[in-house]
Amino acid sequence: MDQAVTLIGELSSAYKEQFKKQNVLMSFAGFLNTVQDRPRPMIRNSAEYIRDTFDFFGTKETEGTAKSTVVRYKMFDEGTERNGPIIGGELVQDEIYNILDNFVSQGHVNKLILLHGPNGSAKSSTVESIAWAMHRYCKKDDGAVYNFNWIFPTDKNAAPKVQGETGPIGFGVNREQLEDFESSYAFVDDSQIACKISSEFRDNPLFLIPMPQRETWLREWISAKEGTKPEDVYLPPHILQSGLSKKNQLIMENMLSAYDGDLSKVLRHVQVERFFYSRQYRVGISTVEPQMHMDATEKQLTMDKNISNLPTYLHNIRFHEAQGELIEANRGLLELSDLLKRPLEAFKYLLTTVEKSSISLPSSTHNLDMVFMASTNEKHLDSFKTAPDFSSFRGRFELVTVPYLLRPTLEVGIYRKDIDILNKTKKFMPHAAELLCTWACMTRLKQPDPELYESNQKALVARLDPRSKIRLYENQSLKGHFKNSEQTVLRDLKAKIASESMGMVVYEGRFGASPREIRAILQRAAQNSEFDTVTPMAVFDELERITKDRTVYEFLQFEARGKYHDALLFINIIKEEFCEIFETEILRSMSMVADEEYDKLLQRYIEHVVASIKKEKILNDATEAYELPSEQLMKEVEKILNIQSNVEKHREGILNRLASHKLENPKEKLEVVVVFESYLEQIQTHYYSQRKAVIDKNYQSLLALNTDDEKNLNSESKEMAIKTYDELERRFGYTRKAAIECLTFMMKTRK
Repeated sequence: MDQAVTLIGELSSAYKEQFKKQNVLMSFAGFLNTVQDRPRPMIRNSAEYIRDTFDFFGTKETEGTAKSTVVRYKMFDEGTERNGPIIGGELVQDEIYNILDNFVSQGHVNKLILLHGPNGSAKSSTVESIAWAMHRYCKKDDGAVYNFNWIFPTDKNAAPKVQGETGPIGFGVNREQLEDFESSYAFVDDSQIACKISSEFRDNPLFLIPMPQRETWLREWISAKEGTKPEDVYLPPHILQSGLSKKNQLIMENMLSAYDGDLSKVLRHVQVERFFYSRQYRVGISTVEPQMHMDATEKQLTMDKNISNLPTYLHNIRFHEAQGELIEANRGLLELSDLLKRPLEAFKYLLTTVEKSSISLPSSTHNLDMVFMASTNEKHLDSFKTAPDFSSFRGRFELVTVPYLLRPTLEVGIYRKDIDILNKTKKFMPHAAELLCTWACMTRLKQPDPELYESNQKALVARLDPRSKIRLYENQSLKGHFKNSEQTVLRDLKAKIASESMGMVVYEGRFGASPREIRAILQRAAQNSEFDTVTPMAVFDELERITKDRTVYEFLQFEARGKYHDALLFINIIKEEFCEIFETEILRSMSMVADEEYDKLLQRYIEHVVASIKKEKILNDATEAYELPSEQLMKEVEKILNIQSNVEKHREGILNRLASHKLENPKEKLEVVVVFESYLEQIQTHYYSQRKAVIDKNYQSLLALNTDDEKNLNSESKEMAIKTYDELERRFGYTRKAAIECLTFMMKTRK
């Protein structure tokens, strides 16, 4: 019991200290000191606040699909309470930021940001990440936001007068305090408060300062901070408006009348309160689901005990309380989830609400300060475009396309959390998730249109198959499908190829397997009782199962064009790819030659080629003397690479490729084995082909181990098989049973 009391005491002390640091409650005088110290943050509207949230978490450069590098906002790396980070989506995030920046430049929000894309493309998750970032930013000093309450104490012993000095108004404090502007009812104990009136609109306390004094002070304070003339200071239009809600304006006017126009006495009743954005509790952030009625309503407060305790001079006011998602989201963010699932009439009033940033209520019209964001899928948007009213809405919408990802290395990050959870019950083997993501990305590709390219490029672009297109987007080698010179041309065209369908109705990434479907495939593969672990074969089984019924999934109903839109073909492609990958891994596990020997040979070859082209010498580490490049070494490697003619042009192409890679990746260390990955594979393949008999024998030994055929193995073969299994587990993560399944599959597929 004593320990519990101690813990509660420590918690209370820590929370009290945090409460003081956050300045949750202030008098109006204290608030003015804060504004004077940081005037710009105190006059932000919702668009500027959200834009500053983006800026607060910072940016970084990352690899793009169309461009070599793109800007990524770090706030999308943080994840939320429920979900992980947003994978990819840099172009979407940048477009949202630019729209917010335009709102800030024009001084008000007059359009709704509509995120549209296929199901599961992270539209709602993007909005959720923004809301979560706002929640964290508002807890920082730079992100502090304030509203205010009216406080009326209960002490009637020394009551101030209604009309200056002519009569009591039903509450009071010591008269000495009334002579001091610093005295405030903001910190009166709750037991001494007769009535507390809050603002459901979360009005900025700055609006309590009448114009033009508000403008004058702000210009002076900002000019002092920014070193400019007061007349040159830019003030956003909203801060120069009346700003107060009708309820607060009526209270202000009646109190000024009661105090003979003495504003200092009125402001003593103001308690400035810091509020914190919360999506969960709908504080400055609100989400309207498709089934919910979206509106703002108002009710009159008559029987409220709090209202009955008001001073008598305020009894003539008919108090109304506004309610609804629009009210909850004021000074923040309103999300309209799946907007177009509603009947058109249900959100027609958004036309004027968004454009004018105001809402008409039965008792008043109130200015709104919020960013409107909505989401919809492409089917509903296509249907909406046929409506007669679409042109009216289009002018009030900022359309932001949110496509599926087209790069498997990014796609696999979406399921990292799912895989970690599934791993607890059934272990995932290497490449299972990666190959599934490769298949998914191939289903989302469009066949490039050769007619959009120069005549000497058309045939090359027409040869670009789905797997090669994925490799191009990933900045990977295009393997043996294209010559080095052709790969260079395609890399130069990558940005054009990636943006070819941008802005079209049917854009690349609009269709294909959705992340929700891929997540379901992973879960079913983990539940497949035929496999002890989740191997690529378990994934292949699930893919073959879902492709049997084309009526279930829309992307399976596309007619194949060349090698595109052919889900069955894509399964065969990733099967063959896995066979190549696993064969490389198992050969490396045999440890007949250390992997670094291949790397060294390739690096030496490239080094000698570069020196030969530049007419330079190379340092011989053994003799410590500079020597001419070895023509014999270059010819031997070129024979392995099957370079049969025009050797000089081939060598010049290597130098150009190195220069091109350096230009595209100026901050990365040059890795020869990465740039010339296909050469490395050819060297390895050549070496293994010379030892085919030994390798085939070891394959048989691997399958014979722990079977009746093991008795036919000699000690050397048995030892090599055991060592290979151990290396497969140590280096690549295969269990022995999974390795046997993979080897059996590879040999069966190759036959």
